[in-house]
Amino acid sequence: MPELDSEQQKEFIEEMMTKNELKGASKKRLIRFLAEKYQWDQQRVQFKLKRATLAERYAQSH
Repeated sequence: MPELDSEQQKEFIEEMMTKNELKGASKKRLIRFLAEKYQWDQQRVQFKLKRATLAERYAQSH
């Protein structure tokens, strides 16, 4: 996937935040990290983000 400009990156991150009902700067940094790692591939980022948030919720509950 081609490299996105900063506006497109912000839109991508906001879309992922809204879709996953997430808030906060740390979640934005996580999404940006995953997006850069997986070349802004929405499907892969979505999968990895779900795994990361589930692991975080599990860790908080135990």
